[in-house]
Amino acid sequence: MNINSNKPPENQSQNRIAQNAQNVQKPSGADAQDKAAEAKTTNPTDRVNISDRSKEIADIMSAVNQLPDVRTDKVQEIQKSVEAGTYTVDASKVADKILKNI
Repeated sequence: MNINSNKPPENQSQNRIAQNAQNVQKPSGADAQDKAAEAKTTNPTDRVNISDRSKEIADIMSAVNQLPDVRTDKVQEIQKSVEAGTYTVDASKVADKILKNI
């Protein structure tokens, strides 16, 4: 038995194979998909649309990031009370905060 991949099957001729290939149809949306794929590959462009809401959020985040990390007024108040000897710590509040963070 000889197998030759270039030869058509014995019961079909080259004309019949070509005729069958012509009868095969693409799905109706295939042409549109082919054109869209071609457009993407021939003229690639990146595009980003940012909504007004996201711009507003970005502006707010920028303003928040510019705020100082330390509340100096609070720190100065505590420093004064420590120096005066009037600063007291409620141990039960400290314990509660510790337990909440665990």
